[in-house]
Amino acid sequence: MNMDKTSAEATVETPAAVTTAPAPTQAAGFGPAPVVPAVPAVPAVSAASVVPAQVPGYPVHVTQAVPKELRVGAGARFGAYLLNLLLAVVTLGIGWLAWAMVTWSTDSANPGQKLLGLSIVKKDTGARLTWGEMFVRNFLLGGMVLGFLSTITLSIVAWINLFKIFGSEKQNLVDSMAGSVVVKRTA
Repeated sequence: MNMDKTSAEATVETPAAVTTAPAPTQAAGFGPAPVVPAVPAVPAVSAASVVPAQVPGYPVHVTQAVPKELRVGAGARFGAYLLNLLLAVVTLGIGWLAWAMVTWSTDSANPGQKLLGLSIVKKDTGARLTWGEMFVRNFLLGGMVLGFLSTITLSIVAWINLFKIFGSEKQNLVDSMAGSVVVKRTA
């Protein structure tokens, strides 16, 4: 569809304009040509002219990515991992699991991260993860997907996950898949 600027403006100014498709040619011996219904013209819209509409009564929040300076590095994350391991052994896993279910919803962290003052937030908005997002991140992505991939690649994925934390984004594979980062809790 090749339209120049003047024809696009004419289409926008007259939204009720109707165009008809040319009638197909009739082949000999096959009867009359079918009737083609009229189709209303579609206005041409450029990507620059599309502006998201604000719904009355709902505020528009400006989102901002979490700065790399606020993200927690490998040392604090390793400390939280060791603390989680210790808590799981001491409570035989059951106490840690019950505590994790509570801290996932209240603090967007696991028990070790909560004790160290860390929190998991969305990378693009900085908002805390909900309980459902924490479940997907920790159990489905961290446990099931990463465990399966580590098994079939003979732990190569586990090593990649470990060394990815040292990168400039300060994210492991689970963080990358879930779109989250670990930050120091401010309040």
